[in-house]
Amino acid sequence: MQSLLTSHKHYGTLLLALVLVVIVNAILNGPKPALQRVVAVLVDINLVVGAIAYFYTARPISYFHPILVLGAVGLLHAGAKSEEKSKVIRCFSIALILLVAAWAVNAAWGPEWFKTHLVFLPSVGVIVGH
Repeated sequence: MQSLLTSHKHYGTLLLALVLVVIVNAILNGPKPALQRVVAVLVDINLVVGAIAYFYTARPISYFHPILVLGAVGLLHAGAKSEEKSKVIRCFSIALILLVAAWAVNAAWGPEWFKTHLVFLPSVGVIVGH
């Protein structure tokens, strides 16, 4: 299941680039709801992959990671169907910041405070099973 966690990480990095593409596209060409919806759904898929990876790995994770990601997902969906340029740019920009913050929570380069506060472990059954 380590490959699932690895794919979650790499797919998440790709999604950061796609969110940035939506922002740049909205600035230069105006909103494209089809692209915005696709990116929002792709982030949803990575959220599910991350949740599944969590249940199959014995790796501690900070509560901040899912909280920040869920906030970003909400903003992405709020701006996904919009054709209002300022709303799309605002929602996707704040979502990008939240996604980078969620990445920083568990990244080696991220703030140490996230790694020591509000951390939960996977279930004991998963740890014993390995």
